[in-house]
Amino acid sequence: MKMVKKSMSMAAVVTAGAMLASLTPQASMAASKKARSAKHARASTSYASEASATERRLRAMENEIDSLRAELNRARSETKTQGQAAVERVEAKQQQIEQELAEAKEHEETHHDLLFFRGGYAKMEHARSNELLLDNNIIGSTSDPKDGEGWYVGAGFDHRLTDDLWGLTDMAAVDGEVMFEYKNFGTSHNALVDAAGTTLTSLSGLGGTPGVGGGVTVIKNQLTQFTLTASPKIKFNNLGDFRPWIIPFGLAIHVISPPSSGVTVLNPGLMLGTGAEYKIWKDLYAGLDFRYHFTGDDLDYRTKVGNMTVLNKTDIDGLTAGAYLGFGF
Repeated sequence: MKMVKKSMSMAAVVTAGAMLASLTPQASMAASKKARSAKHARASTSYASEASATERRLRAMENEIDSLRAELNRARSETKTQGQAAVERVEAKQQQIEQELAEAKEHEETHHDLLFFRGGYAKMEHARSNELLLDNNIIGSTSDPKDGEGWYVGAGFDHRLTDDLWGLTDMAAVDGEVMFEYKNFGTSHNALVDAAGTTLTSLSGLGGTPGVGGGVTVIKNQLTQFTLTASPKIKFNNLGDFRPWIIPFGLAIHVISPPSSGVTVLNPGLMLGTGAEYKIWKDLYAGLDFRYHFTGDDLDYRTKVGNMTVLNKTDIDGLTAGAYLGFGF
């Protein structure tokens, strides 16, 4: 009985071993396949993770490259703008320099100073009469009364001080003028000298020379005046070759002949003037001018007897009007 059980146990063991032996390769293969699947899954996961990281790095690099490109384009644009601005500044400066050189050359080639010669009509506001050294009421007037009219000649020069009124405007220039003129108001005579001459002639036994006064020696003289002036002259530049001008004020020194009743000859005064000139050819100018002279009281010596003035004062206020010819230099 025991032998039968033992035999059955061994058979079961053998059968179980055979079954195990028959199941072991399949199990092993399944386990191996499962292991490979797990490894493949891990590998796939690792590859996917690495791919994702690589993609992120590539995107980061692309973003960085795009940023660098944008910065480079911006730098190029700024450089181009700055370069263009620098070129424009250089061109503007060059044009300014060329313009200044052209203006300087034109200024050097253009003659702004002027030498001129004048002549025309002269008029005193009050004619000289009944003065000590002219016909007078003390000895008696033997000449026709004078009307104060005459003529003048003169010369002078303009020197350019500024082309643009010292930077205020290009419409006007300022010259400095120095001028002299000689005025002649006709002939008269000196009654005092006439009487002395007649007396001397009588004393010498030669007899008197018949004259206007009936036997009175008449000694003629010229009523003349010399004037020296200095003044600023404002010339207007915006009319081409035609240049109007004004003299707002000027200092004048007058020398009269014969002397005044106070036996003085110098009289200062103020001069005002206006005129215009036109360039007729190259540096040749023709012009017209009008000037008026105000004088002081230095020659206002006179003598009155009651309401009668026997010796007049010398009033030389007056005007001149005429033409001139100028040469630029």
